[in-house]
Formats: sequence, C-alpha cells, structure tokens
Amino acid sequence: MTAADRDPGLQPERTRLAWRRTTLSATVVALLAVRQALHGGATPAGLIAVSLSALAWLGFLVVAHRRMVRMEAARP
Repeated sequence: MTAADRDPGLQPERTRLAWRRTTLSATVVALLAVRQALHGGATPAGLIAVSLSALAWLGFLVVAHRRMVRMEAARP
C-alpha cells in the first residue's frame, strides 16, 4: 500500500469508534456498580458509592466527548 492509497480519514474514524466503545463499557460498569451498591437496599454508604460512580461516569463522558469533537475539528 502506498501513501496515495491511504485514506487519512480512517484513523480518526477508528479512534472515534474506540472512544465510543470505551464510553459504552464505562456506562455498563457504572450501571453494574449502581446495581451492586443498591442490591441490599439504599444505605448511606451505597448512596455515596452511587454518587461517586455517577460523578466518575459523567467526568469520563465529558472527556470522551471533548476528545471526539477535537478530533472531528482536526479531521483532514
């Protein structure tokens, strides 16, 4: 494969899809953490764990979204 045959749009697309897969995985982990924390009932420790898990998940979503937007802006 020569440089002329290479599609410069494929690498950003693969990276964007990787961020989407990672975001989906983080969502599943956060939901499982909520389920586990609230399994025996809503205790104060469980609610704190749910809150921290939700905060970490939202932080990850913000980072992933910003990365995808920046990549789209830098696309050739």
